[in-house]
Amino acid sequence: MLLAQNYKTAFSHMNSGVLALIATLIIWSSYFVALRSGAQSSLTGFDMALLRFMLPALLLTPVLIKSKNRIAKVPKRYLLGIAAGAGLPFYLFSVLASGQVQAVIGSLLVPGVSPLLVTIMAIVFYKERLSKQRMLGLFTILGGIAMLVGNQLGLNAGSTISFGSLMGMGLYLCAAGCWAVYTVSVKMSKLNGLEIAAILNCSAAIILLSVLPIDMFTSNLEKESLETIFAQLLVMGVFCGLITVITYGHAISRLGAEITACWGAMTPILVALLAFLILGEALSVSTMAAMMLIIMGVVFANFKRKT
Repeated sequence: MLLAQNYKTAFSHMNSGVLALIATLIIWSSYFVALRSGAQSSLTGFDMALLRFMLPALLLTPVLIKSKNRIAKVPKRYLLGIAAGAGLPFYLFSVLASGQVQAVIGSLLVPGVSPLLVTIMAIVFYKERLSKQRMLGLFTILGGIAMLVGNQLGLNAGSTISFGSLMGMGLYLCAAGCWAVYTVSVKMSKLNGLEIAAILNCSAAIILLSVLPIDMFTSNLEKESLETIFAQLLVMGVFCGLITVITYGHAISRLGAEITACWGAMTPILVALLAFLILGEALSVSTMAAMMLIIMGVVFANFKRKT
């Protein structure tokens, strides 16, 4: 009876992790499309950062105050990893990159490359062993990502890549590195989703408020339509700043950092569909073939064979 109850509890925990992961993937997809949409508007990177972090920071300040003793016990390297990995540095890399390349490129390089980086960190720093099946899955995902990147940048018939495209890809790779650090830091910190959200949003808000009087950055908020501002505030501030931080942290705690990051590689598929429907970005046959390769890689990396 006790064994059955333990299995039921474990299954319930796994179910909640899967649901949290699904919610995270859906919001991530909206995130990259919203980034590209914001980059195509008159909003500056500073404007988008304000819309992303200020509202969540205001709402989560009581959480930060209430949990200050618990947060203080976490090693500083993990707090820094949370604040930088998904906070202002990660966001600025993403914003700058989104002005150079299509939305689907960001969704390829950030959640696509992060699983490999998380796995490398797990092997190097935490001495975790990597099975042949997981390795096959990761390399299959990378193959699909490489195909999609090549397709999106038009690498055919002797065509060349622009400097802007290279810079955009490089910035997204930096963002992927930040996200990998964040994923591992969340796992090691043992903090709950609200506490994690409070750390990354409040730290970013403090930096933004500190540079506000210096007048270093231009703002076009007064020139942009309320519709665009509201859309950015809703997607970036509420969904990405609050909800997805909680759901992603919960998924990591229930499913593990490597598996959660690996399933994040499914994001490009959703982004490509949304970008096609909302932004009119092309969705070719080769793009769909690469997506299928990514799906296969995720399956290989996450499902064990029965013995």
